[in-house]
Amino acid sequence: MSLKSAYRIIPLHNLIIEFHKGNLDVDSYIRFKQKTFNDKNFKTGLNYFIHFKNITFLAPQEDIEKFVNFIKNNAPKLGKRKVAFVTSTPNQVVKTTIYKTMLADNDQQVAVFSTNDNALNWLTSNPLNTLELIEVVKSLAKEVE
Repeated sequence: MSLKSAYRIIPLHNLIIEFHKGNLDVDSYIRFKQKTFNDKNFKTGLNYFIHFKNITFLAPQEDIEKFVNFIKNNAPKLGKRKVAFVTSTPNQVVKTTIYKTMLADNDQQVAVFSTNDNALNWLTSNPLNTLELIEVVKSLAKEVE
């Protein structure tokens, strides 16, 4: 299944929520990222919630390196931020951990979570926001069905 992706930028919470489903290859994901950069609500320093539970990585090590280089080249645009990956399979955990390790010196904090709640609680300072944001995640999930 080809990659289906949706996102929403929530300026009030300084957050971008990404939801992905299908086979994730690096070129498709880079095109998706470029699309988010062109969104009128995109700004430097947004925190990221990236839902990867419904994807299969088609990414050998060199593709992860290609994506890391893309992120490094766009670091000024991205700014200092937190990135929360939500995963469910060992393969997803391995790929996101490799990414985290390769970008360890960059201006981002990366964490891998198994639940939406834990990821959102880490990203936002107010637990009450989590309920509202879970609804956004559910809405995005419907968009990629």
